[in-house]
Amino acid sequence: MPIRDARCAQHPTHRQSQTPAHDSAPRGPEAMQCRRRALLATLACSPLSMLQGCGGGGGGGGGDPIPAPGVPAAPAAPVAAPVIASFAAAPASIGAGQATTLSWSVSGAASLSIGNGVGDVTGQASKSVSPTATTTYLLTATNAAGTASASATVVVAVEAALPPSAAALAAARDYNFSAGGQTHLVMHYGTVIDEAYANGGAADRVQLLASATKGFTGMIGAIAASEGLFGLDEPVAQRALVEWQTDAAKAAITFRHLLTMTSGLKELNGASGWLDYLAQPVDYPGGSTFIYSGDPNIFGLALERRLGGEQVVDYFERRLLQPLGITSLKWGTNFADGHPQLSGGAYVTARDWAKFGEFIRRTLDGTWSGPTLLSKTFFDQVLAGNPAHPAYGFYWWLKKPVPASLAATIDANNKSQFTRQIKPIIESPKVPGDFVMAAGAYGQRLYVIPSLGLTVIRHAPVSQTDNYDDIEFLERLLGG
Repeated sequence: MPIRDARCAQHPTHRQSQTPAHDSAPRGPEAMQCRRRALLATLACSPLSMLQGCGGGGGGGGGDPIPAPGVPAAPAAPVAAPVIASFAAAPASIGAGQATTLSWSVSGAASLSIGNGVGDVTGQASKSVSPTATTTYLLTATNAAGTASASATVVVAVEAALPPSAAALAAARDYNFSAGGQTHLVMHYGTVIDEAYANGGAADRVQLLASATKGFTGMIGAIAASEGLFGLDEPVAQRALVEWQTDAAKAAITFRHLLTMTSGLKELNGASGWLDYLAQPVDYPGGSTFIYSGDPNIFGLALERRLGGEQVVDYFERRLLQPLGITSLKWGTNFADGHPQLSGGAYVTARDWAKFGEFIRRTLDGTWSGPTLLSKTFFDQVLAGNPAHPAYGFYWWLKKPVPASLAATIDANNKSQFTRQIKPIIESPKVPGDFVMAAGAYGQRLYVIPSLGLTVIRHAPVSQTDNYDDIEFLERLLGG
């Protein structure tokens, strides 16, 4: 056999295999051993072995020895899970608009990633970030043996906005009460700076929220998803409204669709209970079209079926109201079957409603230090908007742009609600972009503006006319 590499010619067993038959080569058993060594030498010097260092021949080519036929290879050393030795931000505290550097020391990781929008950082040891609010970053290191994680928090010291002037507070209050308002409560970074009652309102009086009830309902939906009771993109027919499994259109409706008014179900009026909503016909594919309807009540039925015997109102109390110290909320308007109207049946005092608003504001600006009700990831879903209505979250109104063609579709399907409800706020240059609102009929309002440190409450009585104007009130309050 020809020698394939100069190193193979120096392999002692290979040299032996080249000995002519008339030389004084060993005979008998010794010859068998010689031929065996020659065979192994040939295998060791195969083309593949050449690439691996020729099996250790010719002066130690650096490859692993090839075991004799029938001898199992030694097992590979087990791979250990990655180890994160350090992960920190420097500086750990920054001002608004400033940057900081996340640095880490990690061993044994095949991939590295950081949450909160940073993404893949494999092969890197640091990353510059510019958070707009206090943010906790999670570093995740992964390999075939497992995952390791560590967190680092960057505190963003936002310069406090000045409160509205005394004149602005008075102007907003006067307009509120002239339009029939009963409660007027303005908080600036958690401190009440204006509180007044008129037209039958009082500090200890529970007041109707109407559709602003949905603000609580949307948050309880996110809390339930955060706890794993369901997936936001899980079809509700899968484990809750099983009656819909035989209807292809309804079987495609997800929990997210119900929480964003995009189920595509026809609006139902005059329902006597939650079960009535199961028979609603489908007008549009789930997720495609915004229809302001009874979706919160269908969601209530689906949630209750996932609670394993606990009533929805008890779940509200245990997971949302009690942790925030809200004691006055009552379900004053129920269906004939006894279930609460999650779309508009709650009553609460101005001060208790403000507690909910402060939870929203302080979670948005990163200063919330109270009980953890849900993860930030799920909280953010509540105020994220959706493709069918970018200015509407989990029953919350948002100041986010909506394309004109989509706005026209929303108006056409909802009695010009977009133009009446949120368009003037979206277009106002005086209302900050982080504005969010829970809104109900007759001018029930919870406004939250984190960048200005404001939480504002307004209640009004049920009346035949609803002449309250959000922009008139807000631009007075904001110095317009």
